[in-house]
Amino acid sequence: MDFAIRVSNISKTFPGVKALTDVSLDIIAGETHSVVGENGAGKSTLMKILGGVYIPDSGDLEVEGSIVRFKHPVDSQHAGIAVIYQEFNLMDDLSVAENIFANRLPLKAGFIDRKRLIQDTTTLLKRLDLPLDPAIEVGRLSVAEKQMTEIAKAVSLDASVIIMDEPTAALSDAEVTRLFDIIKDLKSQGKTIIYISHRMKEIFDVSDRVTVLRDGTLVGTAPLAELDEDAIVKMMVGRDVKAFYRHPDSTVGEDVLCVENISRAPHFEDISFTVKAGEILGLGGLMGCGREEICQSLYGLDSLDSGHVSINGVPVSFKTPAAAMKSGIAYVTDDRKESGIFPLMGVQDNLTINTLPDLSRGGGMFLPPKRETAVLETYTDLMNISYSGPGQIVRDLSGGNQQKAVLGRALARSCKVLLLLEPTRGIDVGTKGEIYELLDSLTDKGLAIILISSDLPELISLSHRIAVIRDGKIAGMLKGDEIEENRIMKIATGAEVSQ
Repeated sequence: MDFAIRVSNISKTFPGVKALTDVSLDIIAGETHSVVGENGAGKSTLMKILGGVYIPDSGDLEVEGSIVRFKHPVDSQHAGIAVIYQEFNLMDDLSVAENIFANRLPLKAGFIDRKRLIQDTTTLLKRLDLPLDPAIEVGRLSVAEKQMTEIAKAVSLDASVIIMDEPTAALSDAEVTRLFDIIKDLKSQGKTIIYISHRMKEIFDVSDRVTVLRDGTLVGTAPLAELDEDAIVKMMVGRDVKAFYRHPDSTVGEDVLCVENISRAPHFEDISFTVKAGEILGLGGLMGCGREEICQSLYGLDSLDSGHVSINGVPVSFKTPAAAMKSGIAYVTDDRKESGIFPLMGVQDNLTINTLPDLSRGGGMFLPPKRETAVLETYTDLMNISYSGPGQIVRDLSGGNQQKAVLGRALARSCKVLLLLEPTRGIDVGTKGEIYELLDSLTDKGLAIILISSDLPELISLSHRIAVIRDGKIAGMLKGDEIEENRIMKIATGAEVSQ
């Protein structure tokens, strides 16, 4: 049996955190090997060791039978390993082509051969069936398009081992299918795939074998045929997990948010709905349908062309997020890295920054430390956030703990309406359960919530009603027994016209 990679007794410690302890793992050449575990289990740390980003404290790494010591990502690339990281590693001011072939730009007479660069990128994108413009600046791309650019960049390296860390977190169903076709094509060429995902269906769609990590240690490795979903989840969390998908049972109250005929060209037109106290209104639809832009406009990130908004019967109008927060609207972004966390700031600063005007004294000149610490402690307990200390850099937290911090910050300043975009994207099953329980608690207290989730079963299970958006308009409003996966997709695609 040929091994593409062998990891032997690898350990890695960060200040206050033992990320990996004595982990051993064999990757067979030509297989798709999934590595799963809760956030903080050590998956991304292990992948960054394989990618040359981190140097292990102890242990050995073999690539195709040879012991290697990676001190830099270039060392890993030279050994035939390419990594698609969970956090994008792109340069927004450069084009798609320049990002894909960064450090490998074709030259002619000492200058960049832009004609060849575009040709090579076009050929690669066509082979991968990725609908991207090679010349467009990456900063103008959507999150999903940036993810596809990362995929193309990794494939362009022609590596023998490709590591994919949450590659589908921002992708639509059609784009996920396209990625799986790419994986099949790579395997047919003899490539080895290491795959990380929190989406259980994907694990069963692509894997040959599965390794489970928990709390930085190896739980076990087994062929996929010997596992089922319950077994994997139990290995991940160390306990039986109740079914997370269930219909909401909270009692709703009076209207809190009333939206009447709002429009913002070219994104959405003539949108009207209400959200009641204790209600979760889901916004369903395909990528690009306009639902994210509706929430952005309600939060003051974009202005409305027309229409009216009121909270508890009082008309409101705001052109900035600060004005929206003052009116009682909170917002959790769908892209925590780019627009959610302050990556180089500590946990306390990230969590309390929205509340500083309320906590300060003397016209904002003095901030009592005890008040700020009290906010941190309150939402650390509420959100069950794990960190080594108040000053720990948020960038170094797991994705799940980063998401909890972003959600805690939104809630720390008292709100009446919560705009919640992709709250469980890229987080593990255990953290999902914690967030679901939190949403139950918030609706019990009368909070009105608008929810966007690309995970359709999640959207269905959490929402009291679902407004299906198609081409910037509400194509259907479903409730009760009308909320059903096939029907939502039919309305979203135009296959069914809602009455």
